[in-house]
Amino acid sequence: MRPLPPGLVAFSVLALAGCGSGPDKTPVAVRSYDPEAMTRSAMAEFDKNVNGSIDGPELDACPGLKVLAANPDVAPDGKLTADRLKVRFETYRSAGVVGFPVRVTLDGAPLADAALVFTPEVFMGGVTDAATGRTGPDGTATDFSVGGRELPGLPPGVYRVSVTRDGVAVPERYNAKTVLGCEVSGGGRGGNSGLDLKLETKEKLKAKDKGKDKK
Repeated sequence: MRPLPPGLVAFSVLALAGCGSGPDKTPVAVRSYDPEAMTRSAMAEFDKNVNGSIDGPELDACPGLKVLAANPDVAPDGKLTADRLKVRFETYRSAGVVGFPVRVTLDGAPLADAALVFTPEVFMGGVTDAATGRTGPDGTATDFSVGGRELPGLPPGVYRVSVTRDGVAVPERYNAKTVLGCEVSGGGRGGNSGLDLKLETKEKLKAKDKGKDKK
């Protein structure tokens, strides 16, 4: 989906300021992105072999960057260099709130009423707070709370994602020890339009592991 232009976001703020009821859709105040500082920090944290790119096993340490490295418009060879990261981070400045529907399934079935947490990576420099959301009956979330405000999307950035559900044993690989991540950016070339999280129960994960052992 296309990002909400900053001008449109500002108009929404004024329109909502005069409303006496309904959810507060005012976008969270996002401090200026600093692409150069973000790039330096990301490279220092994740380029462990100091070869000038974040790639291979290094990407496992940052699920959101792993998603970004799989984007052929950003990293055709699967490697995130400083130049590529800086160019990508520059695009965050032109987007306000990005429409970003998140679909969650567990063993193929929609996971309703799941609690979602999007934690920005440290290298983002604290430009935005963590975002939270909850899936509806169809397992999809489209509105998120950031800094106490309800938004129809997410601020651009690289996030770790956590999924929990009361009464359901969601494996810790999706929350406490999450392997989930995403990169939220505006539309256009290399942009993205949402996240499809296909989770599996411990039983199904164990069955898959046994299947691999037999091969």
